[in-house]
Amino acid sequence: MSAHVVVIDATAKRATIKTTPAKYLTDILQEACSKLGYNSSQYGLKHNRKQLDLSLTFRLSGLSSGAKLELVQASRSPSVVTVGLQLPESEAQGAPNGRIQDKFPSTTTLWLILRKFEAGVAGNGQVRNLTARGVPSTIDGDCGSGRLFYESPVLRILDRELSSFTDLQKSLAQLGFNNGSVLMRVGFKRTEEPLEEAMVKIAEYFKSTGDDTPVPSQTQTPPVPAIEETTAASEQEFASEPNVPNSVPIAAAPELPTSTRSVTVFSPPSGDTPFSAQAPYNEEDYIPSIEHATAHQRQLNQSSRPHRLPTDAEIAAKAAAEEQRRADIREVDVKIRFPDQSQVVAKFGPSDTGQSLYDFVRSCLVPTYAEVKFALNAFASAAPARAGHANVIPENQTLLIKGLKLEGRVLVSFTWADNASSATHQQRTDILRSELRSQAQEIKVEQLPEPVQEPSKATAEAGPSGSADASKVGSRKSGGVPKWLKLPGKK
Repeated sequence: MSAHVVVIDATAKRATIKTTPAKYLTDILQEACSKLGYNSSQYGLKHNRKQLDLSLTFRLSGLSSGAKLELVQASRSPSVVTVGLQLPESEAQGAPNGRIQDKFPSTTTLWLILRKFEAGVAGNGQVRNLTARGVPSTIDGDCGSGRLFYESPVLRILDRELSSFTDLQKSLAQLGFNNGSVLMRVGFKRTEEPLEEAMVKIAEYFKSTGDDTPVPSQTQTPPVPAIEETTAASEQEFASEPNVPNSVPIAAAPELPTSTRSVTVFSPPSGDTPFSAQAPYNEEDYIPSIEHATAHQRQLNQSSRPHRLPTDAEIAAKAAAEEQRRADIREVDVKIRFPDQSQVVAKFGPSDTGQSLYDFVRSCLVPTYAEVKFALNAFASAAPARAGHANVIPENQTLLIKGLKLEGRVLVSFTWADNASSATHQQRTDILRSELRSQAQEIKVEQLPEPVQEPSKATAEAGPSGSADASKVGSRKSGGVPKWLKLPGKK
């Protein structure tokens, strides 16, 4: 009888997963999320209110058959994992004990880890060939014309072997490594596919999955030319997190936004705790005063009174006045907030449209993100959405001030499109161009002065003799008739 576990989500939905002692918890998580309709990269497992290490197997985790696991939301911010790569003898030159290591975000895929190590961006800086190897093979033994066949990389992590393109596209977090360190042993397996055909299939495969990370071109002897090109462009190509679409050449990057308009850049916050959460808590701030109650009562009285509906002439005059007021607006301050919490502030005039705003934001991005689709949401009182709610700014020729009703200072939130790759959605660093990041400044939040405690009116009138007066009032004879209640003519 095979063992099984029950995975329960926040809405009490259940998924029964069959398991074996050698089955990894990540596989259980993926099967459960597939049945429940969730993205496995955004969730984790808990047992008895304890977070499970997804890199362990069912046997090592100490779970028994029929155990109930809780599906919980995983942290959206990637953690740092130290990755050690044990190289084979053919590539171990210059590496102490044949091992190189570096730190990567937990959202980095295995394929990109190999690409960074072979390009020298990670490790000891030495260029190697790990993903574009070709071995010669002859038809008749050692005689005849030879041909290069693709030699695919094989990673061994613990007792797990990963060699297919699908396996190499898994991230560290998907394999259960969210912190600490992990050792990977890389080897190579000769395939029966010509090298040039394998390179084309690899490029098509990663393009279809939304990952346009360049694949090394055909080569005969390592190091390959593609690796040399990667080394030259490593600063732009590998500075960001994994699976960054790279379909825009560096030469075709848009001009800097600072060349057309003044730009102010603010760097992301250095701490995880919001500044507002650091303010001391005072319970008296949430107690309504008499002034609050009076203002609330006044609003209720005004809303309950009948109001005359405006006439057509009044409506037309109001619309004309509003149109004239918007025509007098010469500029609007737009602050764009990016997923890494960095912010860019720029001014836009009456002739700027939604298309020009998108072009400006696109020019602020790293060239590898320039053609990835995104959306801009403005928090302003603009139709057709309700005031105070996010309105999607269309990427067309609609005017920002006259058409979209933007005015004053507007906060625009940057979000990736739904059809963007999952790695792009998880990107949290180095989204802006390096020129903008270099001139970024921290946001200075002015602290409000401490409120001065003023003495109450009753205490001020009482003065030093307040206690004495109170004693006199308390010492009044009980049972006496008040003066205001006595009848006329009586003393």
